[in-house]
Amino acid sequence: MADLNRANTYFTNNVLHNEEWMTIEDSIRQRALNNAETQLYRVFRNYRADTRPLPEEAVFEQALWLLRMDETVRKSEQGVKAVSVSGLSISMDGVRRISPEVIAILGCRIGRYAD
Repeated sequence: MADLNRANTYFTNNVLHNEEWMTIEDSIRQRALNNAETQLYRVFRNYRADTRPLPEEAVFEQALWLLRMDETVRKSEQGVKAVSVSGLSISMDGVRRISPEVIAILGCRIGRYAD
């Protein structure tokens, strides 16, 4: 399980736009870390918690990515393609499940990851 104290230090010292992380309570931060770790182990199957753990920075960045998702992004994961309100329209094709920072940290092999 990702360490909350190490994540707090990482976001305080290394992430410029860290408001989503810094303004929530620790219980939500820990859930975000747990969810991020679970997602990444499911997608990047060449990593295993017992033998080849994910780099903690990847888990931290994915947790922040999850916290930044608004209601529109969550709806797109459930199949909604567009939302219109009072003439304003948002198209949600191609929303990424995995943070671009995670891809930069872990790398991406063809056939190993798809949005």
